[in-house]
Amino acid sequence: MKSSRDVAEAPVQPVQVIETIPVAGEHKVSPWEIAEEGIPTPAHLRIFPELGRGAMGRIHPATDRNLLRHVALKRLDRELSKVPMYKDGFIAEAQMTGQLEHPNIVPVHELAVSSAGVPYFTMKLVQGINFDAWLRDPAHAVGSTERLQDGLEIFLKVCDAVAYAHHRGVIHRDLKPENIMVAGFGQVYLMDWGLARLTKTRPASGDHAQMEAPGAVGTPTFMAPEQARGNPEHMDERSDVFGLGAILYEIVSGKLVYGPSMNGTYVLAQATQGKTVPIDTATVGMGVSKRIRSIVHKAVAVDPNDRYQSVVELQNDVRGFLQGGLHLPRKSFAPGALIIREGELGEEAYMIVAGTCLATRTRDGQQETLGTMTVGDVFGEMALLLAEPRAASVQAVDQVTVLVLDQATMTAGLGFDGWTGALVRALAHRFRVLEQQMRDSGIKRS
Repeated sequence: MKSSRDVAEAPVQPVQVIETIPVAGEHKVSPWEIAEEGIPTPAHLRIFPELGRGAMGRIHPATDRNLLRHVALKRLDRELSKVPMYKDGFIAEAQMTGQLEHPNIVPVHELAVSSAGVPYFTMKLVQGINFDAWLRDPAHAVGSTERLQDGLEIFLKVCDAVAYAHHRGVIHRDLKPENIMVAGFGQVYLMDWGLARLTKTRPASGDHAQMEAPGAVGTPTFMAPEQARGNPEHMDERSDVFGLGAILYEIVSGKLVYGPSMNGTYVLAQATQGKTVPIDTATVGMGVSKRIRSIVHKAVAVDPNDRYQSVVELQNDVRGFLQGGLHLPRKSFAPGALIIREGELGEEAYMIVAGTCLATRTRDGQQETLGTMTVGDVFGEMALLLAEPRAASVQAVDQVTVLVLDQATMTAGLGFDGWTGALVRALAHRFRVLEQQMRDSGIKRS
């Protein structure tokens, strides 16, 4: 399976220039296949074998003979092209996507209908892997800092795309990892707007439009209950919030919001009844932050009124979680366990996220209690900042969970190899001197 590293490191085709246009070259699909499948072959494109297909569409790589640009040609199935609702729906997808000009939405270049009556459009050919493959890459194991940090960065870019679409009056209605492409150099694209629906305007065909057809819409494992129930009038921006929440659910837990079954009929029934698996249940024993669990819980609420009322609200909470460092690695300690020992060199600092700790030090051969610490308190930071032995021991009073901050994370997150680090280390040194003076005088830190 390709990883995101493979995407970034894949061989790059260098830019070419051929001043005479159009550039010659035969199609890489046979004349028989072109005729049998009704594959559009516009004069300015060189068509290559099919790259992928869905329920209604087929995708071919192609090269623009004039610009030498590699594109993806998406065409409607030949038989479906004879059905007005499907043909109109395909054209609607291209027109909606073409108007959603955003860095995280794949750009559409052109839309046309072939001489055989098959509609097609061309768009950017995205080189990368879909987010579903990314999530299954062993390099992004469930519970790892890499999965949570990098996965949430990708998620926030998808939120940008969806929030923009909502601003323009379009809901996606099929948000899932398979419809997110992760390319090299940090590029993320939300794909496949074939099930999208307008919210601020109406299509010219009115109630006869495909987007207005009743029935379940989307992918059962990621669809909101109101999508499963099938009334288009009940689907709005909050339906996409649920879809994003279901993606976030998988990032955090590695599981699906309606449970492990992949039987479409069963999952659709679960969705219709709103039978989600609580995120707290899905993450038992994983040490997942309560804050991110609360975000997921709200995003996938069965009642739309209980969800985030906009993608921006959801995005702000996820960004706040990410910036707050609560995605850092965690360690758990049983009651009585010694977390750090006085006199040892320290390579990590800790923040308590659950439980209570007791801090002690040795003075004149006797153990002296410095105090107790609880959720939100930080310890071990001085030894990490100054590369000095630990000044105290810290023991777990009850079951304790801590976030772990090491030198590499601190340097990357705070720019500690620059002036910020020099300033903080200077302040830490002065504090250490002051604390030693207090100790020598017999004063305890409160």
